[in-house]
Amino acid sequence: KVGSAPFHSWLCDVYDGALTSVTLLFASAPKIVIFGVIFKLFLVVFNDFSHIWAPVFMFASVSSIIIGSLSAIFQKRLKRLLAYSTISHTGFILLGIACASVNSASSLIFYIVIYAFLTILTFSLLIFFILTQVNFPAYIANWTSLGLRNYVFVISFVFVLIAIAGIPPLSGFFSKFLILLSV
Repeated sequence: KVGSAPFHSWLCDVYDGALTSVTLLFASAPKIVIFGVIFKLFLVVFNDFSHIWAPVFMFASVSSIIIGSLSAIFQKRLKRLLAYSTISHTGFILLGIACASVNSASSLIFYIVIYAFLTILTFSLLIFFILTQVNFPAYIANWTSLGLRNYVFVISFVFVLIAIAGIPPLSGFFSKFLILLSV
């Protein structure tokens, strides 16, 4: 349900096939709830048994980061690129859960808040673009001349994508840095 590897293959098809508003709903609200439940269940209730479940989360997190990052390189459609980005972000969240410490808990809460905000912002910008343009360029190659027509949208969308990628000095970098620091 969270979209982590090795159970991630459905996520790309859902992101690509669904309407953008439905994808916004799938990408933000259920993720916050599911990770909140996993957070409470494994870091509060079953924290004494972390030596049993932590290796499973560590495997899922590292494989999600690797699969999400490497598979995103070869994507030609924007929503599939965002789906593989979600898989990679799921890996970072599971990495924070696998650490099972106080530092990882606080950095995990910060990461989930930043991730949810950036996801809502990304898909809100896409919905705005769909409503204001005649046709939506689904392929990344069709986004090249967009800056000539709507440069304010392009600048804001680039900043959001850079924040999601974790490039400094934006918020995505600090959230990933705190997760890696707690590891």
